[in-house]
Amino acid sequence: MRLKLNIFFISILFILFVGCKKDTRSVIPETYVDFTIRLSDPLFNDLNSIGNSVVVTSNYDGYNSSGYMDHGIIIYRASQTEFYAFDRTCTFEEALDQTVKTESQVDLTAQCPKCGSEFVLPSYGSPTVDGPATQPLKLYYTQFDGNVLWVYNHP
Repeated sequence: MRLKLNIFFISILFILFVGCKKDTRSVIPETYVDFTIRLSDPLFNDLNSIGNSVVVTSNYDGYNSSGYMDHGIIIYRASQTEFYAFDRTCTFEEALDQTVKTESQVDLTAQCPKCGSEFVLPSYGSPTVDGPATQPLKLYYTQFDGNVLWVYNHP
């Protein structure tokens, strides 16, 4: 009887841990993103240094590079081979249609001028505790071959 009871409790604990998986979906709705940039292009010269970022908008490659609601995408160079691409839409009440901004290409944070949320780019766009946002900026996939960076959100 005791063995059956122990198995029952272990089973319940297992179900709770497996069933309570954190939802990692972004509050920002899906939008089509698919473009490439050459680091030799003068528009992206700032990305030749680790820790720098640039903002890509629809002016570059139309809706493919505009992100959600045409807010644009922040590309941040984390290391020699690693880049992060973030949608510029603030994750605090996305219906407010707010765009986060960086002060300069060497700024490690992006701020929302409306709600005051601040997002740390090297930490996968995670919000700081100072603002109301609780979810990180929407992250897009990147692949880098040494010369060309591909930013996309589809398999």
